Amino acid sequence: MVGVRTRGIQTGRRPVERTRKSASRAPQFVLFVSLSLSLIGFRPFFAANTQAAGPRNSATTVDATSDRGARDDAIRTIPWKRLAEPQRRKLQDVVRHASMYRRLPTRVIDCDPDLFTFLLRHPEVVVNVWQLMGVSKVTMRQVAGQSYEADDGAGTTGNVCYVYTDWGPDARNLAVVYADGAYDGKPFIKPLRAQSVILLQSGAVQETNGRNYISVRIDSFVHIEQIGVELIAKTVQPWINRTADRNFIETLGFVSTFSQTAEKNPRGMQRLASRLQTVDEPTRGELVRLCYRAAQRYARDDEQPWSKPYVLAQRVDSAAQSQ
Repeated sequence: MVGVRTRGIQTGRRPVERTRKSASRAPQFVLFVSLSLSLIGFRPFFAANTQAAGPRNSATTVDATSDRGARDDAIRTIPWKRLAEPQRRKLQDVVRHASMYRRLPTRVIDCDPDLFTFLLRHPEVVVNVWQLMGVSKVTMRQVAGQSYEADDGAGTTGNVCYVYTDWGPDARNLAVVYADGAYDGKPFIKPLRAQSVILLQSGAVQETNGRNYISVRIDSFVHIEQIGVELIAKTVQPWINRTADRNFIETLGFVSTFSQTAEKNPRGMQRLASRLQTVDEPTRGELVRLCYRAAQRYARDDEQPWSKPYVLAQRVDSAAQSQ
């Protein structure tokens, strides 16, 4: 496996401020469409100024595409027969009338499979951690089962629902997500609404060094309701695609760093879990158990020193000391 360094999350005060400034310049319309294109990568340019966290945070990327072959492959992969009739009709309508299709960059990251699946099943955990780190104002609230309400606080709101999930061992996952969102703000007179269908596939393999590497692929179909879709698709889509691709890559980089921090500092992650205000107690407890399990699992193959800062761990320690 050929690996390249992926970026960690810089926790220093000045880089975070630059990230906020960069994000604020992105039109909220791009954020709205990115909400449809990415399940947990809500904030455009989320980690635009982050730097590498260390040699162990490795990943590879396969280029994104919007070609017909990838689109047809994604449609065939959706388990249509396993969806209830109302859900199937709703998803088919989005796929058939999609204004945009995108297969985001296929990403391979160093991550504990159980922690990866947990974060995929609980996107509210990722969002709440971002809030604690001070890098995002996005909120995400679980309303029922695997349905969530999201709000960026700047005109973008949305509902995200897992309509089909198959959580397998070794992060062999298949999930189909339906999102319905709206953006109310400039330059549009009326709220702009869109629906999306997101297909997520993942799987893990253990290399000879004992590390687990997870491959992640996302296909997205977005239907924009208002007139003028052709102009948006032809003029703005390349920008939207780049934003969504970047969100996705940086979010998975965060997930990889989260996992490696759990290996090195499970106690710090336990303190972090205790401060997650929008996550229920059973979910926080499961997170803590998985962090300690990851630390035990990789303790024996951790012969190479990982220089500080531990990124998330350092931020967690600072937060704990300030209490």
